[in-house]
Amino acid sequence: MKPIRGPRPLAIRVFAAAFLAAALLRLVRGLADLPLTELVYALHFPWFAWNRDWTIVALSAELTIALIPLAWIYVFAAPFARWLVLGFGAVRLAFLDPAALTGALLVAVAMPSPLTGQAARWFARTPEPDEDGPAIFE
Repeated sequence: MKPIRGPRPLAIRVFAAAFLAAALLRLVRGLADLPLTELVYALHFPWFAWNRDWTIVALSAELTIALIPLAWIYVFAAPFARWLVLGFGAVRLAFLDPAALTGALLVAVAMPSPLTGQAARWFARTPEPDEDGPAIFE
């Protein structure tokens, strides 16, 4: 995969901003109240011995996992990532935590953005050829 050059359409920029804001909001909220976050993880994953350190690791992992499809869409224009975001966003909204309505709203804004007509045309365009030409190995 090669990074895509040129400006991104508005729908892709809206997606990136909303998705990044939701991921960062989840991290900040989790770090702001670590005992509560640790309790929530312990309720969801009771077979694991949660502590403060593992809670921070899990929150950081969630942020990293959220940044991967963001990079696939914004940097590489990978069309399959649109459906990945839609699927995982739907799962997140299905298990909505009432305390996280702001994050859910941001995810709800981000999910359909890569599926708009403007974004679809951007994903479907032909990539620019390399400026240096094809690599030749002798």
